[in-house]
Amino acid sequence: MKEIKCEHCGFWTNGNLVDCNYCGKRLNDRHLTEIEEREQIELRGMPLLKIDPDTPFIKKGFLRVLRFLQLIFFSIISMIAAMASSTVH
Repeated sequence: MKEIKCEHCGFWTNGNLVDCNYCGKRLNDRHLTEIEEREQIELRGMPLLKIDPDTPFIKKGFLRVLRFLQLIFFSIISMIAAMASSTVH
């Protein structure tokens, strides 16, 4: 069992819980609010084209080809960035 110190009351409590056993406030409140703020700001994943299920068959095929080209482009850019960062060190 991992124990952490509550930042509100100062008592040691079970770290697997969401709320403190003694004061009832949320454990790791600062850390969790910072993560929530970052998730709102940061982009998660690559910005790929969206394909709706109701899109006609031919347009879906065209969009899938464009999505594939996006993936190739992102992989080339990532490879260039990796090579550039490896030459710096």
